[in-house]
Amino acid sequence: MKAQLKAGANGPSAEGLGRLLVIQQAVEAIPDELRMADFVRRALAGLPGIADVFLHIEGVTFPEPELAALIQRCRTEIPEDPTQNTQRQLEAGIQCFPMDSPGQHLGCLVIYVADEPALRPYLPFLSNISSAIHRIIVGRRDQARLAQLNEELRAARDHLEMRVAERTRELEYRATHDPVTGLANRALLIDRLRNAISNAARDGNMVAVVYLDLDSFSFMNTGFGNDCGDAFLCETARRLCRLVRESDTVARIGSDEFVILLAGLENVERSSVRLSAMLAAVREPMPLAGKDVVVTASIGACVYPLDGADAELLLRRANTAMHRAKASGKDNIQFYASTRDAAVAERMELETELRRAIPAGELVVYYQPKLDVETNTFIGAEALVRWQHPKRGLLQPGQFVPIAEDSSLIVALGEYVLRQACLQARLWQEAGLGGRTVAVNVAARQLRDGRLVEAVKEVLRDTGLAPACLELEITESSIMHDLDHATALLHELKGLGVSISIDDFGTGYSSLSALRNFPADKLKIDRSFVHEIETVPSAAAVALAVISFARTLGMRVNAEGVETLGQAQCLRKHHCDEIQGFLLARPVPSDEVQALFRQPGLASWDAS
Repeated sequence: MKAQLKAGANGPSAEGLGRLLVIQQAVEAIPDELRMADFVRRALAGLPGIADVFLHIEGVTFPEPELAALIQRCRTEIPEDPTQNTQRQLEAGIQCFPMDSPGQHLGCLVIYVADEPALRPYLPFLSNISSAIHRIIVGRRDQARLAQLNEELRAARDHLEMRVAERTRELEYRATHDPVTGLANRALLIDRLRNAISNAARDGNMVAVVYLDLDSFSFMNTGFGNDCGDAFLCETARRLCRLVRESDTVARIGSDEFVILLAGLENVERSSVRLSAMLAAVREPMPLAGKDVVVTASIGACVYPLDGADAELLLRRANTAMHRAKASGKDNIQFYASTRDAAVAERMELETELRRAIPAGELVVYYQPKLDVETNTFIGAEALVRWQHPKRGLLQPGQFVPIAEDSSLIVALGEYVLRQACLQARLWQEAGLGGRTVAVNVAARQLRDGRLVEAVKEVLRDTGLAPACLELEITESSIMHDLDHATALLHELKGLGVSISIDDFGTGYSSLSALRNFPADKLKIDRSFVHEIETVPSAAAVALAVISFARTLGMRVNAEGVETLGQAQCLRKHHCDEIQGFLLARPVPSDEVQALFRQPGLASWDAS
């Protein structure tokens, strides 16, 4: 311990007072109260008359056992109006300088006295140091409390702002959305329609306004009650929302009236498919109150810019078209300008008629024979669908298959053709034409339908056709749409014992490495290459490359669209396995193909 300073004859020494002044100033610069207590103890230890020092700060320092009772007295003996610079001698040999605030004990400066006469001149100055420490502690506690209050105020302000923002959003949502379905209301619809018109004017495309009204909804609502009616409206809203893109809008603007905004359309004809899907979605049975309820809808539509450029005007004209749909028997679609949209109307009419034609048996299957080049014999045929329309006559696939592909009808149509083709192949066997195969096209949507494998199993079981006599033709592009799914599906089909052909090969985007994993038995060269095989070197090169590649993988090759003897000779020269096309026969009805099977192939492979 440092040598103690001695007091002068008449009072404290100048050196001692200097030290006390330094200590009083230094404590204000020490930010940590625990370090402050340690500093005061060490700094005061050298003053005359002091044996030891303990600075107690409530909640920071913890007294030694012999001081605990003394400090407890300080805690309990707080005066009503504490004054600073108060010195208390609680025990012999101990001087205490309490640091109190009204109703609160903050701490105390405890001096162990070694020589009371020597210490006496310094007591007022020690009281000043105690007061300074008290002032620092009170100031820091007040600052901490103020910071805490500021933080609480900030948190309360943030919470209030968040609640105000939430309430504002809630009010805005209520002002722009239907309370029952959560769809956009009329105000939001008009705003989005104006924006869609502005964007369409800039981008040069079109906007369709679709007005959908539920037929006889009021009777259903009255019969089942408002709760069931609201449930029906909500389910209808969900069904409609599943059919539109994120850029489109579905709104409810009346008790049973919905408006669908289709933005960014490139042509009107494509929108008719989506409108038909909406009718079908509403028409689906809906379970309510223990019963399956079926409600139809009437749709009216108009198109920007064909039918106007003002949002309110387009909405009125769509409403007018909707009333025309109701007057036409309900459950149908009408466009505002029927003469202008004759192509759309015809397409929609064909789709409606096709929906009825499949179960009515109006579809017929024609067959185009396939020739084995090496043996010059017919080894089977490709099934090709036609529509025997009661008014329009025999329709070619190009007139109705694209319509079916744009809707779910292609699945039912494909299964119908598959069943008819397998029945016919079974009849060929019974007629003594065993070994002939039938090829059936599988559409891309059928690959995604999920029941293709089960449908093939069912048809083979029902018709009794051997799986080896069925060939499924799948286009290259439909396989590449979802490569992993298609590969797994082809393996399942292959597991049934049927053969797989990749149709239109060379027109898609498949890589040769991907093709190696397909369980395919045959590649079909697209007719576009066959047509130019004699005249365009690049087309001939593609055809020859397909033949070479197929042979490397152990596949057979079929060339479709063969129309001239020169094309046939070229394909034969390069060892193509099969050919089909008008050179051999056009697609014919089932009764005629049997006669072709009994005839030889090409009469002569040599040019006349």
